[in-house]
Amino acid sequence: MFDNLFSVLFTAAHFALLIGIYGLFIGVCWSPFLTAGRLRDLFAVLPPSGWRVNYVLWILLPALVWGFLFGGTLSVSLDVRPPTQASEIYVAGIDGIVVATLISLLLWPFLLLYVLPRSGLDWDPNEYAPKTIVLVVGSLIWYLAFLAGPAYILSIFAGFGDVMAGP
Repeated sequence: MFDNLFSVLFTAAHFALLIGIYGLFIGVCWSPFLTAGRLRDLFAVLPPSGWRVNYVLWILLPALVWGFLFGGTLSVSLDVRPPTQASEIYVAGIDGIVVATLISLLLWPFLLLYVLPRSGLDWDPNEYAPKTIVLVVGSLIWYLAFLAGPAYILSIFAGFGDVMAGP
């Protein structure tokens, strides 16, 4: 039992680290969203201080969480799913992408638009108008596209190699 738990946690931590490092690249691609003063205000409010420092520190967090969810789901899916005609790696990879993306789409807007303001980190002077909500969700979708796209391509190639290797 502990071997399986260790395997799941190891795979999740492995993907969190790999995808977290990739999150630095995503941060560069995501940086045009910083032209919106509302998001700069968000990074200015977060600890430690200064929006530029916080941008570098906090931009990795969604990638780390997404990678951990992806790796955990991938590992569990490989153990739980019954064999099919499709490659197990491909199917488990799709499971990981779907679960990690859906949780991220629910988690981050809830955290930014509800939890932070309730805990005293009020970052939007516009009282979280619909434009702020669209900005947060749109920027999250942009960010997740850079995470899910390469993971899907990796699942295709890994699954193709798995099928070609034979039983």
